[in-house]
Amino acid sequence: MKNYILDDLIKSVKTQNLHVLNVVVRNDGDIIAEHDFEEEKPTLLWSVSKTFTSMAIGIAENEGYFSLNDKIVDYFEDDIIQINDNLKKMTIHDLLCMSTGHAGCPLMKAMDENKSLDDISKLFFEEPVTFEPGTHFLYNNAATYMLSKLISITTGYSLKKYLMPRIFQPLGISDPKWNCDVNGISLGCSGLYLTARELSKFGQLLLNHGVWNKKQLIPAEYIIQATKCQIDTSEFNEYFATADHKQGYGYQIWMNSYPNSYRMDGLYGNYVVILPDKNAVITYVSNEPSNMTGVLELTWNTIVNKL
Repeated sequence: MKNYILDDLIKSVKTQNLHVLNVVVRNDGDIIAEHDFEEEKPTLLWSVSKTFTSMAIGIAENEGYFSLNDKIVDYFEDDIIQINDNLKKMTIHDLLCMSTGHAGCPLMKAMDENKSLDDISKLFFEEPVTFEPGTHFLYNNAATYMLSKLISITTGYSLKKYLMPRIFQPLGISDPKWNCDVNGISLGCSGLYLTARELSKFGQLLLNHGVWNKKQLIPAEYIIQATKCQIDTSEFNEYFATADHKQGYGYQIWMNSYPNSYRMDGLYGNYVVILPDKNAVITYVSNEPSNMTGVLELTWNTIVNKL
């Protein structure tokens, strides 16, 4: 183990008073350093869950359930009350890269207005499709829910059940907790609980282009597409946005400011940073309420040059 490479990170966490819980560093396939600020336990990963939903889509496409270019209206006819030209154009690909054409996230708007979340599909299709799909990035939790629902209606399994034999069990994750079901459909955009070590395995799986123990769990070509820029995010202007939010978005995966790298990204400083040029995966499980991006930037400021 090379835990000394985390010395500067540990100092920086304490200096900045960042609420990081666990850090795991993998290099060349092995854990080379880790530090627990608090005892490791399964923790809610928030939007890191989205990347698992994305990989379910890649596997299901490969199994022949649908194509990414399929129009979503063909799968959700019962949920659609009114259809327009932009909605007709929306594809599964558009759901994956947050380019549905909505001007606002239907799920977040409903929460802000204290509306019922019993029918997220209805909220999704009621929201005006202002832009032509594929042309405009909007971080859209409801889009991820629709991907989860697509898995359920095409495969007959919930998102977790679908992924159990395909990802979780091969990685040695026996029974992960995945909360947030809406009428039997996983929310998809959040709800998954894992430990930092478990999560780091998933990051390694992506770095390996879907191979684990010499078995291809996720199609390599899907991961190649998922982990490169599919939609421009240079205009992303949330209050917390940094350079790491303006490099583009893949399939439920963010591109980083560090060249040729990408990340899974969850609220409160939950990140899996994948650095192909360093053959490394850095995993953070955190509960940082006010400086989430400070956790991510520990990577660039304290670790990357030591790999």
